[in-house]
Amino acid sequence: MIHPAATTSLLMGISLLAFYAWVTFKPDTALLALKAYPRTVWPGRIFTAVCLVWFARNLWQVDLGGFNDLKKLLYVAVPVGICLIVVLLPDLLSVRGLCVFFLLAGQPLLIATRWSGTPASLAVALMTYLLLIKSMVLVVYPHLWNRGITWWENHPESRKPGLGAGVLVGCLLVGSGLLSL
Repeated sequence: MIHPAATTSLLMGISLLAFYAWVTFKPDTALLALKAYPRTVWPGRIFTAVCLVWFARNLWQVDLGGFNDLKKLLYVAVPVGICLIVVLLPDLLSVRGLCVFFLLAGQPLLIATRWSGTPASLAVALMTYLLLIKSMVLVVYPHLWNRGITWWENHPESRKPGLGAGVLVGCLLVGSGLLSL
């Protein structure tokens, strides 16, 4: 039986390698897409809706003691929350939505990969925690996405080491996934 940590490590590694291959071989297209992403509307709305429904589902599963009857308010609070966030917080909503999605995805990833003792479980845990930290920072300061892309665009000498580090991490994730099969 293939352990979930091996599969997750392989998927993370292949995704990173595909992303860095795109950035390496089509840098102008990648820069334009990464610059435009924070201001695109629909990914932010979709991620916001998915994340609020996911959060409500998680909250529904928790025993709140004497407040369990208030869970029924989630049927109203979630659609109202989605509308309010989309209307009142449209600036850089795509970055925030993506990062909240990663924050919510961290828990199932860590649960699925723990207690296996394989190299992939350690690799997935490290990548997940790094992703969680980066996501927390970007939820609070989404403008850092734009600043990072602008800095990367203005400092072409730093591209090769950054791309090399990303490819190395992707290769390590794929390697740990293959070792854990």
